[in-house]
Formats: sequence, C-alpha cells, structure tokens
Amino acid sequence: MQQPISYVLDIMHLERDLKRLTSRWATTTGLKLNELRILVYVQQHPGVQIGEVATALTVAKASLAQNIGTLIDNGWLSSQPLQHDRRLRVLTLTPKGDEWMEKVDNQLEASLSTKPAQNLADRLNTLQV
Repeated sequence: MQQPISYVLDIMHLERDLKRLTSRWATTTGLKLNELRILVYVQQHPGVQIGEVATALTVAKASLAQNIGTLIDNGWLSSQPLQHDRRLRVLTLTPKGDEWMEKVDNQLEASLSTKPAQNLADRLNTLQV
C-alpha cells in the first residue's frame, strides 16, 4: 500500500498538470476560464437559470454576472427573463455563440489529443475505482 504522503504528492502533480491544461485552454480559446466554463455549461444546458449556473460551477453570482456581461457583449450569450417570473433570467447561446462554441469545441478536442493531456487522462483513469 502506498504511503499517504505519496498520495498527496500524486494529487499535487495532478493539480499542476490540470492547471497547465486549463491555462492552455484559456490561451487557445482567448477566454477566461470562467467564461469558458459558462459557455460550455450553457451549451450543455440551454435555457438554464443564472442561479443554477452559479451553483453548478461553484461561482459566486456577482462574479458570474461580470463574466456573463462580457459574453453578452461579445454576442455569444443571451439573457432573457422567464415568462412566469420576470425577475429570473435564463441563458442561451446566440447563433453567434453556437458558431463560436463549435470552434472552441474543435480547439479543446485538439488539445486533448496532445501527449500531456493523454498522460493526464491516463493518470486520472487509474484513480477511478
């Protein structure tokens, strides 16, 4: 059995590698990581309420609002009030956002085929029980 300190070191190495990969994603896409996370989440959950995005991404609503504002200004995201409660807003990708995310998806997919990303995925797979 591996000693606890070895597990800690392994986790620290994984964290470093994850940070490198996500930093590379931000550079490749030209987005801040939270902006990228928001766009990916909204792409997967169209019509999602802002509060749900904050909860799912564990981001404060105030921080989320700033990122959402930038994405709306870029024309990638739209925020519409709900019909039954106009205080609540839902997020969807705009047609421009759909096009942008197609390009981002391709960039992210290409980055996952790199040797460092494959090594990281292999190490993560060994952690699954």
